[in-house]
Amino acid sequence: MYNKHFNIHATRWMFALLLGATMLTSCNDFLDVRPKGEKLEDELFENADGFESAIYGVYGSLQSPNLYGMEFSWGMTDLMAQDFNQNIESSKALERYQYDTNDELRTRFASVWSNAYTSIGYANNVLKNLEGRSKSELPLYNLYKGEMLAVRAYLHFDLLRFFCSTDLEKQGIPYTTSYSPSENSFKKVGEVYDLITKDLLEAEQLLSEEKDNIVYPRNNEFYFKFQNYRVTHCNYYAVLGMLAKVYWMKGDMENAAKYAQMVVDSQKFPLADVSEIKDLFAGKLSDKETLWGLYSNTFSDNAGSYLYTYQSYRSYDPYYDGSGSAHLMAYDKIYEQDVTSVDQDFRKNWFVEGTGYVRCNKIVDYYSLNDRAVAPTDWADRISGINMLHVSEIYLIGAEALLQTNYAKALEYYNKEINSRGLPSLRADQTLTKEMIFNEYHKEMFGEGQVWYNMKRLNKDINSNLDVKVIPASEDIYVIPIPQAEFDYRN
Repeated sequence: MYNKHFNIHATRWMFALLLGATMLTSCNDFLDVRPKGEKLEDELFENADGFESAIYGVYGSLQSPNLYGMEFSWGMTDLMAQDFNQNIESSKALERYQYDTNDELRTRFASVWSNAYTSIGYANNVLKNLEGRSKSELPLYNLYKGEMLAVRAYLHFDLLRFFCSTDLEKQGIPYTTSYSPSENSFKKVGEVYDLITKDLLEAEQLLSEEKDNIVYPRNNEFYFKFQNYRVTHCNYYAVLGMLAKVYWMKGDMENAAKYAQMVVDSQKFPLADVSEIKDLFAGKLSDKETLWGLYSNTFSDNAGSYLYTYQSYRSYDPYYDGSGSAHLMAYDKIYEQDVTSVDQDFRKNWFVEGTGYVRCNKIVDYYSLNDRAVAPTDWADRISGINMLHVSEIYLIGAEALLQTNYAKALEYYNKEINSRGLPSLRADQTLTKEMIFNEYHKEMFGEGQVWYNMKRLNKDINSNLDVKVIPASEDIYVIPIPQAEFDYRN
């Protein structure tokens, strides 16, 4: 089982995290403690086991609630997308895009920023210690380096699209590849994209040696240790998916289509059957659809405390038109778009209505929290964790990217994705549009923190559920202020 495989590294990767904490970048003073830790670092990176433990430590750091354990998944961005409501002041300020009016909210932004750069620092520490090594010394050298380049790139990507404009000429973020403050200056948005793709393209080449080893059905535990359970690593196909997503966000549809097709046409990540949709991402990684996920035995409990266990002040409540309320884009209206009254969308099973509220159980292991007796027979054997990237999203990215150049292929991707969710293919008299793909993306990615980025990419007006009004799109809404501490640190 993966849990056992992972846990044998727990002590080592926790040590790796502690060691890496002395190497932080941005929002922290550059404390010169390396001489004291030099011997420990040398011991950690003296062999393959040490490198692997440090890499597990990098992945472990991504589980933080300030990153993909909450804020970068179902947390802040889903509030801003108006999909969830939470009855605390910082979240209300988020939903109203009042970014400078609440001290707690500013603290949340700062925590996202600092935790992301801390994890980048951990990845950079591994990369630094790989310098001068080779495959003759470390047989899995290419995997080690490729994975860490991909992690570094993806963290910068999420920071960029969260804190910055979509205008390639405007101020971006520092792209951190070393521990030297002088080398971590702010770059333009377009320059950051170039560095992200540079890292990902190198990762693609390094990881290409494993592309034939990743198959469906998965052959977990067929290989030795680090090569097992590759969906819990930034594997080759995950990097292809990242490239598709990065190019799509940037507006480079030619390359977005290229990499989306490479993932989809590999046929190694099949879409789920409609009967599997309810439990597809319920605190577990999908055996079919997950390109990359983080192993976590804490994510589901944390998500459950906000999304499953009802607490009026704490719960993340999907907007719905119950009790006489009428929101501009409640969850039920989202799933009514582009379908007939008789169409059955099996994703509606993610939502459970109670008295005066609705719960979204999409990413919650509700069987473990409620009744294990009715769980699927293989539930305990599935990998617990966070789905970072899955193939249904890549189908939709590919559909949009191909819409103007290869309509037949775009329609094929769109139909296959909606079919797997229980919806019929478009009729012959219907024409696939960019707006239909946007609506489908909203349905598919609900509760995963991605919808707001898509709205930002397209400069969409906001249908405010909180205040029941339309808010015109602007950079005041779509650009989150970089924490002031970052600028204070540089002065």
